[in-house]
Amino acid sequence: MKKILAGGVIVLVAGIIFVSLVFLSGTTDPTPPQVRAGWYLPHQDIAWTVPEPTVNESRQERLVLNGWQDAPAPQFPALSPYSRYENYTDPRTTNKYMIATWYFTDERTFVESQKKLNGFLQASGNFSPVELNFTGHIAGLGQPARGIQDPQSRYTLPPILQASGYESGNTSGYFFTVTIPGSGGFTGDTDYSKHEEYYLVYYGTTTPTSLTSQAPFLKGMIAETCRFDRVARMGDYQHQLSDWEVENITIREQVSP
Repeated sequence: MKKILAGGVIVLVAGIIFVSLVFLSGTTDPTPPQVRAGWYLPHQDIAWTVPEPTVNESRQERLVLNGWQDAPAPQFPALSPYSRYENYTDPRTTNKYMIATWYFTDERTFVESQKKLNGFLQASGNFSPVELNFTGHIAGLGQPARGIQDPQSRYTLPPILQASGYESGNTSGYFFTVTIPGSGGFTGDTDYSKHEEYYLVYYGTTTPTSLTSQAPFLKGMIAETCRFDRVARMGDYQHQLSDWEVENITIREQVSP
């Protein structure tokens, strides 16, 4: 009888452990936030072709990856504990460039961080909303008007991207945002968080120059490296955020089921 009871206890404990592991695997995200912060970044050299309509030819642009850091870009404030940036050099001109990301797991912190960033940018340089038009890039690749796609048919870029332009003494570039919906627990979808994810993204040059002179090059960088395959919203950078808007998000979170 004791052996039967002991065997029953062992089976019961094993069952509890198994159920707990299944539950945890379904409620936890498979990839750490710090790794997710770098998912957007290319992690390699970048190259793209630029058509020259006036001479019916094209030229190749290329950026060499110099390194990356799991930290906020030094030109900007710390906005999230999960951030990363990569530095690049154009070997033809020796100009320096960067791509930086800040990653968030909740909307309230995401919006509050945009407000904090806006205050910094307005105090340290010229900062204004801008529409980046990528219809020319899309037409050049022969893609449908809804956006550029990569070979895996992943939608990667809208024809018009709502962004903010920034110019200062040490960097000039564009900010925009990306919202990725959670997997919602779909079977087999283990590459994404269970909840919505948010990114602040910056493309810029760290060589002192005007944003206008760098606009075509930076747009080429964005078009070539924008590689999200599950995007709910892209762009929509909140250039002006009131305290009421931040509070309204807090209220929505409190009443959500």
